[in-house]
Amino acid sequence: MRIQLLGTAAAEGWPAVFCGCRTCNRARAAKGKNIRTRQSAQIDDVIKIDLPPDTHYHQFHFGIRLSELKHLFITHSHDDHFAVAELHYIRPPFAYNQSSVPIKIYGNPTVIKAVDSIKTREELPIETITLRPFDPVRADHLKFTPIPARHKPDEQCFTYVAQSDTSAVLFAWDTGLYDKQSMEYLLGYRFDVIIIECTQGTLQMPSRMHMGFEGVLEIRDTLAKSGGCDSHTRVVLTHFSHNIGLLHDEFAEIAEREGVEVAWDGMIIDT
Repeated sequence: MRIQLLGTAAAEGWPAVFCGCRTCNRARAAKGKNIRTRQSAQIDDVIKIDLPPDTHYHQFHFGIRLSELKHLFITHSHDDHFAVAELHYIRPPFAYNQSSVPIKIYGNPTVIKAVDSIKTREELPIETITLRPFDPVRADHLKFTPIPARHKPDEQCFTYVAQSDTSAVLFAWDTGLYDKQSMEYLLGYRFDVIIIECTQGTLQMPSRMHMGFEGVLEIRDTLAKSGGCDSHTRVVLTHFSHNIGLLHDEFAEIAEREGVEVAWDGMIIDT
């Protein structure tokens, strides 16, 4: 798998859209890896996870061709991950010469209902697939398994395990610590890469909806005890809020002590 993290920020982006706090101003001045857009990932050019409002920027800034997109997985319906209005532009006169239509869109019932409501009003070259927890689907050359997240109480949010013939990757953003069922299921894998949210950074702010650095280490260590990860597994932090107060290099120095990486927009991970 060739994974590119297109965005690595929480809902507000970083610098946050309307914010003049010290951390956002420091990021504006430092630029580089400190400029973070809303969370998304591209896999092997034809598979995408989440459709944030920064998607238009992503496609030209990173040189990706969404005209070649085959599969779109959505984690949940929050609009920083699912800018549903962008789907209007999949058809002519807004888009031509798409090589892989209909695009298959996967998600929970809330997400699929929103997509289908647009599809019934317009002739869109899309196909919807409603996912069930722990029930894998094939997407081109990969197998995706939706793992229930702990995030939005009134919605079955998903994180994903993606598997090729030779590797397994956990995409785990917008979730607090997993519940018992999800965690026990994950113990059955051996991961080559874990891309995991760290919205709260090193802040001591308990939340059921997101994780901080301590939560990430807890999940890593639990998986390690069962052989789910080891010293060869890359653990990559993503989905940061500006409230953590640490610029990229500052957090990377802390994470490095635990053998963990801090992602940035555009980061490429090969496995």
